[in-house]
Amino acid sequence: MEEGKVKFNLLESTNKLIDYVNNLVPNFPKKEVVLKQNLEKTQYELIENIFYSNVNSNSPRIRDKYLKNFLVKLAMYDMYIKISYKKKYISNHQLECVARLLIIIRKLVYGVIRSNGNALSKSS
Repeated sequence: MEEGKVKFNLLESTNKLIDYVNNLVPNFPKKEVVLKQNLEKTQYELIENIFYSNVNSNSPRIRDKYLKNFLVKLAMYDMYIKISYKKKYISNHQLECVARLLIIIRKLVYGVIRSNGNALSKSS
């Protein structure tokens, strides 16, 4: 698959995840302001890292840095979702839906990083 198409799929899948979770957040209790804020902040950081990696597509090292940062933010997002489940703000089905989207997104990112690694070894 073409790298540009993979990056578009990454952005599209991330937006799908964000939209799904944003539909769940209004069901959180009002006292969970910090959890809601952390979810929202991480959502913006995920999108930001995708755009940074696209802008720096000429430099594989910098692009990989932003993709790895994306993976860290994705892990934090995953943790916030698990906390939401443990506190019973989301159902098991909702957790599974989010988990499926997270798996797809992780596979896409690791694929891009792997293809960048191959490009680095070919240019050396």
